[in-house]
Amino acid sequence: MWVHVGDRGADMFPFFQACRSTQTHFLVRAAQNRRVQQDEDESSYSLTQARSWPSQASRPFEVPARHGHPGRSTQLQLACGQVTLLPPRHEPRASKDPITVWVVRVWEEQAPEGEEPLEWILVTSVPTTTLEQAWERVEWYRHRWLVEDYHQCLKSGCRIEERQLQSVDGLMRLLGLLSPLAVRLLQVRACAREDPERPAHEVIEPLMLAVLAERCGQSPLTMTVGTFWTEVARLGGYLARSHDGPAFLANHLERLALFANAS
Repeated sequence: MWVHVGDRGADMFPFFQACRSTQTHFLVRAAQNRRVQQDEDESSYSLTQARSWPSQASRPFEVPARHGHPGRSTQLQLACGQVTLLPPRHEPRASKDPITVWVVRVWEEQAPEGEEPLEWILVTSVPTTTLEQAWERVEWYRHRWLVEDYHQCLKSGCRIEERQLQSVDGLMRLLGLLSPLAVRLLQVRACAREDPERPAHEVIEPLMLAVLAERCGQSPLTMTVGTFWTEVARLGGYLARSHDGPAFLANHLERLALFANAS
């Protein structure tokens, strides 16, 4: 089963219909407050209806550090249900047939001061009839964060958009080289986040570790993964002060990618 996962920019009725025509599924974060069919004469709106549903379950959730906001632990509420979306009145590319979907809403009732409460309203064509399935849809969408960081590695760190290739074949060959590098960067970041005291020589390639250890005056035998990641970030201007936060954000991937290319 193929499921296209998209953010709010993918909330387009023609996209939903294209998935149906190709016998694939979609899971999209809703952006449009679409008309919902209730009976022959009445209609309501999708976002309004989803926000009116009471919580059916709750679960702890880890919000990762992103774009200057520290990571935090929170509690998410969940509600889900089935609705029938009516086609937009003024979209010439959309057919006139309604689409039956499942809507999953998760939200944070109380966020820390200065933080916007997390809320996802997800629309999917994959049947979602149990709470276990609803949480699974949330986990599918959660992976989008990692996918975004992967593309950040390719675009900013590996600078794939600056290569000026003129053919699809050339781009595919370059992706064959850079995609494993982007994945490797994310693996190193995950190790630094989850087990920062792990010896770096168990994770990092010997040449790359030796080069960085020489630059920062440390021994490759005693350097930890957390220290390795921080020292790479220092090369790009990260100061590692107490109020700077951890060097786990996507922009530091650029520094590691540049270092990896140079090594």
